[in-house]
Amino acid sequence: MGALVSGDLFTAPREPEEIITEAMTHKPVAIYTAFSGGDTSLATAHWMMNNVPGCRVFHANTGIGIEAAREFVRETCRKYGWPLDEIRAKEDCGQDYREMVLKHGFPGPAMHHRMYARLKERPVRLLVKRAKRKRFDKVLIATGIYKEESLIRMGYGDRNINFVGSQMWVNPMYWWPRQRFLDYLTYHGIKRSPVAETLGMSGECLCGAHAHAGEKALVRIVDPATAEYLDRLEQEVRASGHDWGWEDRPPKKKPEPDARQSNLFMCRSCEKRAAA
Repeated sequence: MGALVSGDLFTAPREPEEIITEAMTHKPVAIYTAFSGGDTSLATAHWMMNNVPGCRVFHANTGIGIEAAREFVRETCRKYGWPLDEIRAKEDCGQDYREMVLKHGFPGPAMHHRMYARLKERPVRLLVKRAKRKRFDKVLIATGIYKEESLIRMGYGDRNINFVGSQMWVNPMYWWPRQRFLDYLTYHGIKRSPVAETLGMSGECLCGAHAHAGEKALVRIVDPATAEYLDRLEQEVRASGHDWGWEDRPPKKKPEPDARQSNLFMCRSCEKRAAA
């Protein structure tokens, strides 16, 4: 994965129209809005699909998320007629979460970058590979990142446009406070994900790197089948010799070198929660 190269740093608030106009000067060959199912990505997706011609929706299916969250993404796209590119970590990229945890045990915070690299970054790479025509083409991917939850240590700080190789990550609503996202959804009569309303997060990834005690009980409320799958997987993982559960912290170990290079554009909420 190429190094992150940041665009211009703006410390004064900018509106989405201004940020997107700036991004379009880089002439992306394809435009996507990353939609996890959470509130901010939902508002961003709605705005992008209604204001940026040629935009498509992208969803990274980690294979270890709440199925109801993934189905919300699909239902929303069907409802509004949004073209959806869903890329699956397991089926499309060969990254099987179950195999990973049976071999290494459930991840803790130190392995979050590793999980991101396998379950989300690989689908992003495939998305970009499919969209590019020439080597130096840029592919725009909009996110719901906003200033109140951003972490400078994750690489973007107050930057609205960041580059990782051919990937151009754009945060059009970066300067919006969280309440403005909710107000936007209410104003436009947009249905929120029941998973996000209950959990306070999209639920599209349950890798467990930042799972906390009691989180599986919340998952059980919104999607009992997913919680039962985690129960069964815990039994398998313990039987394979890793004596800690999905919500537990594993023995400390150093992250693998390539894991530390990932830029967590689609996992910033988990990192923010862990830092709180």
